[in-house]
Amino acid sequence: SCQTYEGGFGAEPFNEAHGGYTFCALAALRILDFVSIINVETLRSWLARRQLEFEGGFCGRTNKLVDGCYSFWQGGAIAVLDCWYNENNATGEKIGSADEEGLSFDEVMLQRYILLCAQDVNGGLRDKPSKPKDFYHSCYNLSGLSVAQHALSSSWPSTSCEAGDDDTNLNSLFGDASVNILGKTDPVLNIRLERVMYATEQFRSANERNDQEVRGNET
Repeated sequence: SCQTYEGGFGAEPFNEAHGGYTFCALAALRILDFVSIINVETLRSWLARRQLEFEGGFCGRTNKLVDGCYSFWQGGAIAVLDCWYNENNATGEKIGSADEEGLSFDEVMLQRYILLCAQDVNGGLRDKPSKPKDFYHSCYNLSGLSVAQHALSSSWPSTSCEAGDDDTNLNSLFGDASVNILGKTDPVLNIRLERVMYATEQFRSANERNDQEVRGNET
């Protein structure tokens, strides 16, 4: 198994648990509907310990420094797991409440790190202050920021583009809401939600056409 004794996932058996591999493993299992085969409790514990108390951002491995790209790799993994947990927990215990379906990490602290520490004043985003900006860290800082602003611990896949698109459905925000809010992404696929809905509809329509052709050939 690629799940380590810590709870996260490595690239192969006996490797160290790593945020990037953990997200990819969990998202793949979520898509396949096989999250239940892993040790969910140890994974939750490992993910919870990756957000650093002082900085507010995430680190990728145990005893490592904060890195902006893990805003998504770890934050997104928590969003995926929280949603699955609320749907499948046999005890009925839910993350968040009926009135506030937040995530099980500090969304405001993560947003603060991204906007104040990872953001370069000349544009672009980075690993941490003193590091240069680059496209990779810009992508995954922004992906993590969207998760922290929009992702709720409700059902997946989303059936509407409306959730999270207005101020009443946002998580707690840091900073000026008039300029800081990003578009909502699907935390499992890391794609804008309206694109996911469009692709889903295209596949559904294609399947219906194929079914009609099969029935026509049979008659």
